Amino acid sequence: MNTRSDAQRSRTVLVDAIGNLLDEGRVGFSIPELAGAAGVGVATAYRHFPTPQDAMQAFHRRAIEQLLEALGAIDPTTDPVERFHRFCRTWVEQARQWGPAVRYIRSHKGFIERLAAGDTSITALHDILAEVLDALVRQGKTALSDRTFAVLMWITIFDERVVYDLTVHQHWSADRVTAQLTRAAAGALAIRV
Repeated sequence: MNTRSDAQRSRTVLVDAIGNLLDEGRVGFSIPELAGAAGVGVATAYRHFPTPQDAMQAFHRRAIEQLLEALGAIDPTTDPVERFHRFCRTWVEQARQWGPAVRYIRSHKGFIERLAAGDTSITALHDILAEVLDALVRQGKTALSDRTFAVLMWITIFDERVVYDLTVHQHWSADRVTAQLTRAAAGALAIRV
């Protein structure tokens, strides 16, 4: 029996269960409740996540990793304007999957603060978005003077809580959410599309 693959399977099942608990609005879950929801032993759950906060942060990290993976699959040689549009569409698709759960998880630190501290997932998100913005600047489609501010504006507009509100409470389609948020981001970033 491969203990490493067993541990990875347990972690995956636990992180999936975290998402389910958060989707249900069960933010105050305990580690024993998480273990029950995941169908694993309490000791196993504690081995992976000593506290519920650790568990929620693991779910948040996985959501960002999934977003990064999806954005990274978009061909970097695509025209920068088209790539911007594809990033926006992909972001909405991703946020619709994990956004209802992630909206409960907030860091007390800001994006720029976490970037300056070297948070790896935030740095990776910043860098992949900044790369698109840099390509738009090189093509003369925008004249950004502060790329970190521009990235902050982009992520603020595409916050999972915004996507959640528009899809669940406004009953907008994914296409409408994508179109409206893309237009808002292009306006905020002065992108000529």
